Amino acid sequence: MSDNPRLAEGLAAYLDAVRGAPGTPLETARLLADRDAHRIAYPLPAGMTVVDSFVVRAGDEVPVRIYRPAGKGALPAIVYFHGGGLTTGSIETYQPLAMALAEATGAVVISVHYARLPEATPRAAVEQCYDALAWAARMAFALAIDPARIAIAGDSAGAFLAAQVAILARDRGGPNLICQLLAYGMFDVDEGRAAYADVRDPVLKLPVIQAIIATYRSANARDPAPLEVPLRSALGGLPPAILLEAEHDALVDEGYEFAERLAAAGVQSQFRIAPNMCHGFLRAVRFSAPVRAEMCWLGDAFRTLTQSRN
Repeated sequence: MSDNPRLAEGLAAYLDAVRGAPGTPLETARLLADRDAHRIAYPLPAGMTVVDSFVVRAGDEVPVRIYRPAGKGALPAIVYFHGGGLTTGSIETYQPLAMALAEATGAVVISVHYARLPEATPRAAVEQCYDALAWAARMAFALAIDPARIAIAGDSAGAFLAAQVAILARDRGGPNLICQLLAYGMFDVDEGRAAYADVRDPVLKLPVIQAIIATYRSANARDPAPLEVPLRSALGGLPPAILLEAEHDALVDEGYEFAERLAAAGVQSQFRIAPNMCHGFLRAVRFSAPVRAEMCWLGDAFRTLTQSRN
C-alpha cells in the first residue's frame, strides 16, 4: 500500500500553506499559525457580517466571532468549536471553515475560542463551550437568531467538545439543540485503536495522535472531575447528528463507531465519508472544489433538518 494516498484537488496546496516547521514550541506555533492565517483566508461572502465579542464568565472571558450571512429575520444559529487537537487552533486560524459554514447553512455561526491544553483541562474547555452555547441562547434576540433552531458544530477535537456540550445540555436541561454537526471527530482517547497504527493521513499521523492523547490524559488527570469520552458516554436523548468523515483519516473508524452508538441509543444521524480527503480538509474551502462540495453537503443536510423542524 502506498504511503501517499490520493488527495482531492487543491488539498496539496492547502497543506503547503499550513505546514509548520517541525519541533516548533507550542506557544510559538500558536502565534505563527495566527500570524499566517491569511494564507488560507476565504473570501467574505456577499452580505455577510463578521463581529467579535466575548462571553463574560466568573474569572474569565471567552472570545467569540460571529458570522451572519445575508438574510432577514431570525436565522438559525450554529455554535462552532474549532479543531486543533485541543492544544492549537483559534477563531482566527479556523475562520475559513466557520465563514464557509455560515454561507453553506444560512445560519449565524458563533465561533468559540475555548481554553486550550495543556494550560487548561478538558473539562474547563467544555464548560467554556457550554457557557458559550447558553450565552447564545440568552442573546437570541440581540443576535437575531431563532432560539428554537440552535445547533452545535465542531471539527476534529472541536467535534469532541461539541459532543460533550450536547451531553451537558441534555443533562442540565440547557438549550434545546436542533442538531449537532460533527466533522472527522475525535470521540475516543485510546492510542491502542487499530486504525491509528495503519494511518496514512498526511495530517494526523501516529506521532501527532500519540502526542494529543498524552496531553489530553495528563490534563484530564489534573481535574477533580475528569471527563469521560463520548464513545463511553450515555448517548440517549441527544439531538440528531450529521457526521462527515475523511476517507484517509485515522479517526474515521471511531466516527463510524460513534454513529453506530448514536443509532443504538435511538438518535437520528446522517453519516458520510468524503472521498480522497485528509483530516482537517474543511479548512481548505478556498483551495478545493471537492472540499466546497462537501461543505455544501453539510449545508444541505443542515437546511433539510432545520426546515423539517421549523
